[in-house]
Amino acid sequence: MKKAQSFIVEFILFFVISFSLFATISYYFYSGNEYFKKKVGDKATDLINDLISTHIIRGVNCKACDEVTVSEEIPAVIGGFFYKVQLNENGLNTSLFMGQVSFKQTPIFNLNETYNVSSTSGEATSDNKIVEIKIDNNNKELGVK
Repeated sequence: MKKAQSFIVEFILFFVISFSLFATISYYFYSGNEYFKKKVGDKATDLINDLISTHIIRGVNCKACDEVTVSEEIPAVIGGFFYKVQLNENGLNTSLFMGQVSFKQTPIFNLNETYNVSSTSGEATSDNKIVEIKIDNNNKELGVK
C-alpha cells in the first residue's frame, strides 16, 4: 500500500471507532434520561395521590362541615408527562400518559363504603392546574373536579 492509501484507511477506521463510541455514549445517556423521567413521574404520581387523599380525609373528618370544597394547585406535568386524576368507587386513580398509559390507584380508606363516589365523581386533568375536591358530608358524596 502506498502512504496515501494507508492514511485514508487509518482515517476511516478512526472515524468508525469515534462514531461508534459517540453513538454508544449517546444511547446510554438517552436511556438513562428516559428511565429517570419514568421514575420521577411514578414518584410524583404517588405524591399527588397522597395530597388529594389527605384533603379527602381531612374534609370527611370535619364533623361541623356540611359541604367542603378544597382547591389545590397541581403541577402541569410530572416527570415531563401529562396526567389525569379520577375518583371512582375503587379509589383514586392517577393516569400518567408516557407513551403507554400508566396509572396508580390509591384506596381512600374504605370511604367508598360510606360515601357515594359514583354519582359525583369526576376527573381533573393536568392542563387545569387546579384540582377541586368536593365533599358533601350530609349526602355522603365525594367528587374530584
